Amino acid sequence: MSSVAFYEIVETIRHRFGLRVDEALPINRGYLNEKWMLHTNRGTWFAKCFHPQRYDKYGDAVWDEIDQALRLQMAYFNTGGVCPALFENEEGGYVHPTPAGRKFVLTAWSPGVNVAPGQASERQMFTLGMAAARMHHSWNVDNGAAMTPAAPVWSLHWDDIRKNWQERWETGNAASSGIRESLLLQKEVMDRFDPSSMQTGRAGWAHLDLWTENLLFSSDGLSAIVDFDRVRYSYPSLDIGRAILSCTLNAGDFRRDAAAAFAEGYRTVLPLSEDALLHAVRYSWLIESNWWIRPPAASWSTAPRRFQQEMIWTAAQWDRLEEALGNL
Repeated sequence: MSSVAFYEIVETIRHRFGLRVDEALPINRGYLNEKWMLHTNRGTWFAKCFHPQRYDKYGDAVWDEIDQALRLQMAYFNTGGVCPALFENEEGGYVHPTPAGRKFVLTAWSPGVNVAPGQASERQMFTLGMAAARMHHSWNVDNGAAMTPAAPVWSLHWDDIRKNWQERWETGNAASSGIRESLLLQKEVMDRFDPSSMQTGRAGWAHLDLWTENLLFSSDGLSAIVDFDRVRYSYPSLDIGRAILSCTLNAGDFRRDAAAAFAEGYRTVLPLSEDALLHAVRYSWLIESNWWIRPPAASWSTAPRRFQQEMIWTAAQWDRLEEALGNL
């Protein structure tokens, strides 16, 4: 990020909120967006600047979607949710412009650390399950902060999924033998899968990015859910599937006790069937495997490589998923 743009952010928050930035520590996580821990005259805060290369291709509509997502974050926060509070802009929204046209958000700083993928403890998973259910309840039962779109995103369109696979197979001639074998394994699973058996649960607002990098923990449990930019009207079960994949899949096996702890925590707030985690992981795999089972791009960091491993591992043990995640 250019020093001019950074200092515009510093000046914007000084003028708008009276915060004098004494020290800014960059946080090198995520794709393209720039983030800082800001030590100021009024405590510690967090700023994230949206990178135009990531968002301009979607047009202006993406900012309405992000605005809605951030309003839902604050709706969750206002019900006691474990997430950071956002600072309002002059119009009552949460995306702030700089004079040069860059956009950023400013939030309270959330303590806690990321756990390694697959390594969340049972206590951490219990508190995550409870927090996820409270988040879903605030958005889909209270629902005072959101208009409901006509159709959910990330729905299962079987013909599109098969077409996507065929395109990846035909363009992946130069891929490694491992990727080609993974594509064949994916097709084998899809060929045996009956789409009518898929249980997605009710449509509703969902975080859609509920993985270890967006979860902060203490030794006692969840400290905060962060990064709500991708909240969309979809299926809350996708949050469940993503959390289980990210937090309990370790060395090729789902840690059943940790997954059960998540389900137990979720049920303290909302009902959850005994096979809900099984269906959630399968649905997440059906959606996400089309993104990640492909030759890695040169820009791929550790995170997308982990996602790819999750998709390949899950396909490899598809027939054992009921044993691992059923009847929880």
